[in-house]
Amino acid sequence: MENIKVKITTTQTVDDAGNEDVIELITEAVKEEIDDCIIINYDESDITDSEGTKTRLKIYKNKMIMTKVGTLSSRMEFEENKSQSNLYSTPYGTFDLDFKTIIFKNNLDATGKGSVYIEYKVTLGKAEENYNKLSIDIF
Repeated sequence: MENIKVKITTTQTVDDAGNEDVIELITEAVKEEIDDCIIINYDESDITDSEGTKTRLKIYKNKMIMTKVGTLSSRMEFEENKSQSNLYSTPYGTFDLDFKTIIFKNNLDATGKGSVYIEYKVTLGKAEENYNKLSIDIF
């Protein structure tokens, strides 16, 4: 295991005019490598409205699985051109979570440093579909 820093930038398109809401988190994390997978574990913060939640990223060459446990609970699997459904648990209730990965780019080097970039569409419950971008920099 290795102590590292990660920068997670989430960009959500909030209206039809293309306006975006950007949240950026830089935090300490723990990285480990198991077979063909890089695992990153970190704690969310009040910046992301997810304080009390632990996040695990399992990054493979062609996909990433993001699992959140705590105040918020969810599991999202990002693989280009694939649709997924799951449950999203919050203090306010549990909702259906449907999402489709549009772009998945793994730019990590042999040491597990670099970036992962994802674009995806997500629908939470009966809400309108949102377009999101997720950038993860590992250093």
